[in-house]
Formats: sequence, structure tokens, C-alpha cells
Amino acid sequence: MTQDFQAIPLGTYDAFKDATSWDEETSRQWVDTLNRRSAASDQIQLRARLVELAALGQRDTVVEIGCGTGALLCDLARKVGPGGRIIGFEPQAAFAQAAIRRLHTAGYESVSEVLCKSAEHLPLADESAAACLAQTVLIHLPDHILHRTLREVIRVVRHGGRVISIDQDGDTWVIDHPDRELTKRIVRFNSDQRYADGWTGRRLRRYFRQAGLSSVEVHTWPHTDTDSGTYLFDMATRLAGAAADVGVITTSECNTWLAQLDEVALAGHFFSSINFYASVGIRT
Repeated sequence: MTQDFQAIPLGTYDAFKDATSWDEETSRQWVDTLNRRSAASDQIQLRARLVELAALGQRDTVVEIGCGTGALLCDLARKVGPGGRIIGFEPQAAFAQAAIRRLHTAGYESVSEVLCKSAEHLPLADESAAACLAQTVLIHLPDHILHRTLREVIRVVRHGGRVISIDQDGDTWVIDHPDRELTKRIVRFNSDQRYADGWTGRRLRRYFRQAGLSSVEVHTWPHTDTDSGTYLFDMATRLAGAAADVGVITTSECNTWLAQLDEVALAGHFFSSINFYASVGIRT
């Protein structure tokens, strides 16, 4: 017996809904997942474009909320140089620790700071940053927290500075699999239940404009994987298991779907992609 999608509130099974309560094993698994995603070539190129869109100069101060394991922080530190300042906010302790380690290893410890805090109340002065960025963070925030966070982010960015958020859209996740109907159910589970709102990516432009940002632009990037052992392959297996765990699909359906996915991958035919949407707004 599987659950009815219509009866489940949006975001019910978002793993990041209460990330501060994860046990050590869960934290380690997610650190590994984020590190694997950050190492993908598509993500490296995506971060380079985000840094470019931030329009930073040498010695600028830049803020990242929900900095995860610190990959983007390192890219930002490289851009602003030794006279700049990088501040990351990350409420999940294992992520914050991983970000600190990454910055130290990369030699950016002296210009960076990572605070284990959420972004709802930033301990920063008004107009103190040249830019603030969020990478796949807002998609995990319930609506009222998202808008409160966005107002706080705008507060700390100087006039003429940039606010940037990039989020995926859950409905754009595609995967080549022989079972079309079951695949659609798993994709819908991901979009509707594994994020606070899987449509955040498509709504960012509206949110930015409503918050008072000007000259809002939207940029789209697909992340595509064609091999097993990649981020999207792991994501597919993880989501199928999560859907079975909560009764959205049966254990039998999950096992069959995963076996078929392995067959596709072994034949060299794995294909999956998801779209990321970056909105860039100017604080007037």
C-alpha cells in the first residue's frame, strides 16, 4: 500500500528541514554527498559563473549563506584576494566544520570565517557586503523563513551590490529509465517532498522582484551526468530508497527500479540531468 501524493504536505520529507539534529552517520553521508556534487565538472563551471555574476572586486567582503562544505567559499576567496573577506553561514555543524577544513587546506583561512548559524539573523552591519550568495539553500526553506532570510540578506548588501541565489527545480530532474510510470512517481516525490518547495528555482525571479531588488536576471544551467558513481546516479538511488522508506513506492518496486537502473548503467547508457536557475538582483 503506497501513500497518496495529494495527502502529503509539501516538503514533508525534506532531509534538510531539521539538519541540525542529524546524527553523526547522517552528517557524514551528507558531507560526502555535497563533496561529490561540488567535484562534478558541471558544478565547477556553475560556481565559476556564480562568482562572475557576483561582480566582485579585490578586497571586497562577500557573504554566502548555507555554505555547505565550502566549495563556493574557496572560489569567492580566490576572487577577492588576500585583502578581501569571506563570511560563510552554515547551521549544520558537520558542514561548517568541513568548510573550515577546506578553506584551511586551500590557504584561505586568514581571509575567511565560517559561522555555525542560520541566515535569518545575520550578525553583520547594514550594507557591509558587496554581495551575498546562496547555492541550493532557499529551496529547503519554508516560505515564511525564505522571505525573512531574503530580507536579511538584502539588508547586509551595500547599495549597488548583488544578491544571488541558485536553486534547482525539482520537476526538471530527468532520468532515462525503462519504467516511465514509476520514474515519474519518484521524480514527483523528489520535487514535492524532498524540498520545502521543489518549484523554488522557477519562483526566484518573482521573489527577488517582490523583495525590492532591481534589474533581476535569470540564468539557467543544466547539470548532466552520464556515468554511474556520479552525483545524479547517487541521487537517483538515494531518492528511490527514500520513496520506499516512507511508502510512496513499495520495497519491491524500489528494488526492481534500482536493478533496472544498474542494468542501464552497466550497458553504458545512464543519463540524467536537472536544471539550476540563478537569479541575480541589484540592491538599489
